[in-house]
This record gives sequence, C-alpha cells and structure tokens, in this order.
Amino acid sequence: MRTIAIIPARMASGRFPGKPLQLIDGLSLVGHCFLRTRLCRRLTKVVVATPNEEVAEEIRRLGGEVIVTPEFDMCNDRIAWAYEAIAARDGPYDFVINVQGDQPLIHPDMLNQLLDAFQADPGCRSFTLVEPLVLMDEFKDLNRVKVLFREKDNMLIYMSRAPIPSPKSRNVLPTKVYKHTAIIAFEPGFLREFLAFSMTYNEEVEGIDYNRVIEMGAEMKVLITPIVSDTVDTPEDLARVNRTMPSDPLWTSHAYYPQE
Repeated sequence: MRTIAIIPARMASGRFPGKPLQLIDGLSLVGHCFLRTRLCRRLTKVVVATPNEEVAEEIRRLGGEVIVTPEFDMCNDRIAWAYEAIAARDGPYDFVINVQGDQPLIHPDMLNQLLDAFQADPGCRSFTLVEPLVLMDEFKDLNRVKVLFREKDNMLIYMSRAPIPSPKSRNVLPTKVYKHTAIIAFEPGFLREFLAFSMTYNEEVEGIDYNRVIEMGAEMKVLITPIVSDTVDTPEDLARVNRTMPSDPLWTSHAYYPQE
C-alpha cells in the first residue's frame, strides 16, 4: 500500500502568525511535527506543503522533502494541490494523511492506527483521530474542536468548537467527550470529491471544513487514540508544550533528533 503524509504549514496563521517556526525546546514546531511523522516507517513518503520559503528552508535543513504551494485559506486545498503535483510526478497513492503542522507531539503509532483501520475497512474512504477530553477548560475552549460520532459504528455525526455534547448541568464534564487531533486520512478520490463539493453553511460558521463530509451524505470513521498529544493554536499553547516537551519520550530518547 502506497501511503503519503502531507503536512500543511503556513506562516500567516490567523491566531498565531509565524507559528511553524516557533521554537519548542530548541527545534521549530513544524520540525517536531515533520520528524515525528517520518518515524512512521509504514509511510511511503512524508512531505511538508507550504507557501512560505522560510518554512521550506527549515524542512530542507532537516533533510526533508517540501513542496511550495500557492497560498490557500483552507488546509485541504493545500493538501489536494500538493497531492496532485506529487502524484503526477511519482504516481498515485492509496491513502493520503493530512497531518496538520501544529501537532508537535504526534506519535507514529497514531498514524499506524489510521493505516490499520484503512486496511481493515478499505470500503471506508475517510478517517480521523480523536482523543478523550478530560479537562473542563478544554471542553469550553473554542480553539478545541469537539467531535460527536455514532457509538454503533464510530461514524462522524458533527464537529463543533462549542462544548458538545452539551450537558444539562453546565459545570459537569460529560463522561464521553472527544477532541479532534487534526489528523485526517482520505482515499485520494474522496479528497477530490470533498473539494468539489461547495462550502456549506455549518462548516463556514464553525470554521471546520470536515462538517462538509456530513452534508455530502458521506461518512468519516472516527478512531479513538489512546495517545495523548497536543495542539498549538495560540502562544499559550506553545508555552505549555515547551513545558512538556523536555519530558516527552520520543524527544528525550533522541529518536528523531536532526543529525548534525
């Protein structure tokens, strides 16, 4: 199975400009994300897709492959553009994984979980990972995307920045709450169909384009990962990850430290 992970990263983040090159324990955010993704040996290729030459230079410095794209507002447009350019050169892939570049604590086993699911259920054309959400502050945080899915088959119901499912008692955290990890996998044909479908009202209001899958009448399987990761959306998030990274096993073991 030919699989490709594409990491979209751009300097013009609305909430945190210059985010990809912010340092976490001495290494750039996008560098952590790239090097940890590359640890998944089952991936055929890992590429960073960016419109910014300074991000491209950082990835090349780390020995990685980069594709410079036009500027896009939505990351899946960048993913699709990059994928088509790479596939035209290298041939098609069976599976495309969007690893958003603000995931400095991604673990290769998270990607293995997606690949296992695709092999076990090749009829399903899109997958995403979620983590259990255990803190009330995160539940209320509009920067954290919460995910509802059907218990019988784990298919996506809805994603929202609002605290869902919303409990009757506002100060009680529901026992089953999940946050999106921003790691999404597509069969390439499904990615093309996704982008050909017009933006919907709900995805525009929420700022979450994966709600489009529901309005397409399609399905996305939700996988619960036992691995605790983190997302950097704000300077406060960056400060938190800078506190936790020095004790991260992959980082402290030098599993992915760039060679001099």
